[in-house]
Amino acid sequence: MLKTRFLFALVLTLSLAISTTPSFAEDFGKKAETFIQTMADKAMATYRSDKDEKELELEFRNLLNEDFDVRAIGKWVLGRYWRKATDSEKEEYLKLFEDFIIVTYANRFKDYSGTDITLNVTESLTKNDQDAIVRSQIIRPETAEPILVDWRVKGNKNDELKIVDVLIAGVSMSQTQRSEFASVIKRNGGEVAGLIDALRSKTTQLVSNVNKAAN
Repeated sequence: MLKTRFLFALVLTLSLAISTTPSFAEDFGKKAETFIQTMADKAMATYRSDKDEKELELEFRNLLNEDFDVRAIGKWVLGRYWRKATDSEKEEYLKLFEDFIIVTYANRFKDYSGTDITLNVTESLTKNDQDAIVRSQIIRPETAEPILVDWRVKGNKNDELKIVDVLIAGVSMSQTQRSEFASVIKRNGGEVAGLIDALRSKTTQLVSNVNKAAN
């Protein structure tokens, strides 16, 4: 009798788990869709304003740190070299990486922020109740084909949503940067210091190009 009751309880527990998990995942997907649409609307509105470059950079930096898991992305992009880096190299790298992706993503959003351009979330694919891919389209009147942008969104223990990767036309920006960074490190004898120097130089160049375009 006890064995029968135990088996019944086990089957009931498993049934409940199976029936509720998809629902939780679906809820997370909808939450992630709203999160991405809100973030994109804010970013595009920022670049439609009349603010100067310094104000735009500050607003975008705040937006990036609020909605992107910059530290996690930076660590993943560095890959196995993260463990080889010294504490001071890690600190400097993460600071430069933040500056680098701010300029990189800011340029992307600026290109996609014309008054007639819209970003529309189309669907989400949930991997589990804390991980989803949100699919979106950037519609530009001058082109027939929309730009397909996927956002990988994860939840954390504080019930916050963070973007951990962006895929443009199926190409992962994080994966692309990881490959590029690994190549730079290899060309510099496997030293993270070589990447840090390259990042500093590249970011300075990108900022200079942005300033020239603004003038």
